[in-house]
Amino acid sequence: MTTTLEPNNQNNTTFLDYFQAYATEALQNQNQTVSDSLNRRQIPKSQVRPLDQAYQVSLKLGKDLPLQPIKKQILQQIDAVVYFLRDFHIGVLGQRTSIFHLYEVEIQVESNLRYSLSFESGKLLIQIPYWQMAVWDRYLPYQKLKYRWHRGKHLPKSSPIRKVWWLVDPIGELRSSLRSLLVLAIQKQILGIDQLFVKFNLLDHGNREHQVIQGDHQEKTGFKHNAIAFLKATVKEEKLGINLDLVLQNQDNAAIAKLLAVYKKNLADIDQMEELIETGAFTLQQKLNEEQSQVDIKMFGFVNVGNYHRIDVAVNLSKGYLKKYVEIIPRKTDVKATLFGFVNVYTIDDITVKPNFHGAMTLNFETAALEKALKELELVQ
Repeated sequence: MTTTLEPNNQNNTTFLDYFQAYATEALQNQNQTVSDSLNRRQIPKSQVRPLDQAYQVSLKLGKDLPLQPIKKQILQQIDAVVYFLRDFHIGVLGQRTSIFHLYEVEIQVESNLRYSLSFESGKLLIQIPYWQMAVWDRYLPYQKLKYRWHRGKHLPKSSPIRKVWWLVDPIGELRSSLRSLLVLAIQKQILGIDQLFVKFNLLDHGNREHQVIQGDHQEKTGFKHNAIAFLKATVKEEKLGINLDLVLQNQDNAAIAKLLAVYKKNLADIDQMEELIETGAFTLQQKLNEEQSQVDIKMFGFVNVGNYHRIDVAVNLSKGYLKKYVEIIPRKTDVKATLFGFVNVYTIDDITVKPNFHGAMTLNFETAALEKALKELELVQ
């Protein structure tokens, strides 16, 4: 990692200032990489906080320690942390997560420390004994830092969360897969809305949805019929608890176009998508039971993800209206499960001898986004 900073002298205060400035500049240097990566996922730059504003890298160095001999190792450690934060930020799509989100990483170097990694209240602490840096040239490289995070090594061995870390890790396989799959589903729906607007000449490419919402909408043959058909094919009316035909048949084209525009806005709401993933993950955990089973999994559909685990701690943290948009079908002994649909996830536990779960999980974000749009426009209660 290239920076332009150099310390002016060798006293500890100046070194600390130098390391802090180096970390800030290193974070800034990764902003373009984050922006480019999320742009490929069609996450607008306006929704992404810059790395140097979202995270802080700090250092705590022991008193009266000669820092010149370990300058290189500290810089290497800062670089490793910055790369990790870059990938963390990309992994959570530039958003805050409700649990285990990182805000700060502190690198602590002193004489009487143990080599360890810990996490508390959004702060990841990397502790390295001074002598190991000075004698063994030791620091925690990026790949090892990432490995330890995914294995839950930053949590106490006695912590029940460590045993279900695969479920709550904000950048773990399960949640990362769900984000990727939901982004694909959302992009498909947004494309469908744009195609409707273009087909009926309601999308001004210079002004986009602003034109749709505030423009003069004349009656356009077939627009309302096509729009309602699109929505009915996209969402699950039984989850909404309404009949879309009855709700929308008396609305004019302008109202229908406004609904589609607000629906599109809600589909692009990454915060709500993260909330649904959180709800889905904890709902999955609630369904874990204590049966031992044999299962034959066959999966069909556009996208499917598998995950294989056994856990021995029940976590019950999921509440809220989004829960109705999470569908989990538990399977019991000697199950042959066939999963199909747009987004399916199965999980089988296999770490201890206690709980066992088989099932399909479907996150219906499209219906949740439409319900929010209907309520915003006061078309339903």
